[in-house]
Amino acid sequence: MIRKFLLAASAVVVVSSASSAYAQTYVGVSAGIAVPHNSNNTGVFTSDVPATTAAPVYGAIPSGTPLGWKTSFDVGYNLAAQIGHRFDNGFRIEGEFAFSRANVNRHSGLSVGGTNIDGVDASILTRGPTVGSTVGQVVDSGIGSQRGIAGFVNAYYDLNAGGNFQPYVGGGIGVQQTKFDYRPSNIDVGQGKDTNFAWQLMAGATYKLGPKFELFGQYNYRDAGKTRMALDLVPADLDAKSRQSLVSVGFRIPLGK
Repeated sequence: MIRKFLLAASAVVVVSSASSAYAQTYVGVSAGIAVPHNSNNTGVFTSDVPATTAAPVYGAIPSGTPLGWKTSFDVGYNLAAQIGHRFDNGFRIEGEFAFSRANVNRHSGLSVGGTNIDGVDASILTRGPTVGSTVGQVVDSGIGSQRGIAGFVNAYYDLNAGGNFQPYVGGGIGVQQTKFDYRPSNIDVGQGKDTNFAWQLMAGATYKLGPKFELFGQYNYRDAGKTRMALDLVPADLDAKSRQSLVSVGFRIPLGK
């Protein structure tokens, strides 16, 4: 995936260079909120979990048994920096570096082999003495986070390109390193970090305060695929999804024609 991103970036640079006589370079920064979408985590047990022989008695869980749950997140934040070129025909191309972070709100709907076990004593996971709290109570905790470091090549089209107020739409491709850390009730459930192909769609508006300063507001929908987690609480691998909505404001400084 990284190779595809580098090839795409090279193609953008070639196009930019071919039209550089008409380009206006700019730099910018932005900040705002990150709203991760719920992650429907899915995975399988990677080895057998033996049955218990003393109370509480639980059956064995064979390797390959599916498991999963839903994770929701709090509103987080995002930071980004951009460098780009604007063309006379309304198109812009841009390189973007971005960072986002949001904390876990709660986990829910934990299922093993298709059966919801939220109402079962948490000892079904620890295979030890009765805990006195259900699985649902233990995982209903906001401890943990999702973090992303990303680089994108973006393309935009500015409407009303000659005016002071310019609505725009765009899209981008790149790579994102995503890290998940799940620690409900301070229990180390698992962590994972992957670098994947990522894409995004954008819409926003620019307001020119003068020839050397612009304000802008923007919405991004960003999808960075799945991150594989090797769980510590049980012998299983889990895939967590990174999809988020970003709302940001920022400024650009044109560097001249």
